[in-house]
Amino acid sequence: MSEGIVAYQALIRDNHRCMVTGRLDSDSFTTGLTTDNPGEVISVTNCCHIFPDSLGNIVADASGPTEHESATVRTILARFGYEDICEELGLASTNANLHRLENVMTLDIMLRNVFDRLNMWFEAIDGQENTYKVVLAGGAARLATKGVIPEQVTFTSHKAGLQLPSPKYLRVHAACCKIAHMSGAAEYLDMVYGEMEELKVLAHDGTSADVLCYAIHDRLAALT
Repeated sequence: MSEGIVAYQALIRDNHRCMVTGRLDSDSFTTGLTTDNPGEVISVTNCCHIFPDSLGNIVADASGPTEHESATVRTILARFGYEDICEELGLASTNANLHRLENVMTLDIMLRNVFDRLNMWFEAIDGQENTYKVVLAGGAARLATKGVIPEQVTFTSHKAGLQLPSPKYLRVHAACCKIAHMSGAAEYLDMVYGEMEELKVLAHDGTSADVLCYAIHDRLAALT
């Protein structure tokens, strides 16, 4: 599926609004695809990938930085029992499938930047399907004090048959964000590294994602 098609489907699924702030997509409004509600804020939205689409920029028989990065992520995902993610996203071939509804979100352009920089992630709330705590880090945490970002969100598909973002993908992304923002957490990293050495396969539901993401982080650091 092309990026343009999946972005349009995501807009329909997300009711032409940012999944976090609820702000109305300006293009959808100006082209008459949807109407606004009284007092509703109109903004620019983007289609944001959970697993970045750059992982799909693979050239056959090439061995550049992109190919190395994708191969590393693919190998570690497979090593720790996430072959299903590799298959779903097509990471095992040049025919990547990163442009899929389970891997994209409609986000306000500001939040797209925050999400891509690993300064925002979503933590699942137990017992509430597709409901997440919104976590902000770094300078983005100031947004929480301005009332721009809600404390939690519930993702809803506004059209039957259009899948919501994968909880598993979001869990792995959240773990990567936590690793990126850890400072002076040597003991924690030692614990995670120990688990990485001991575990043969991570939990299929993604609950051991911290171990996986440390492995990815550690391996990528070795390549740079």
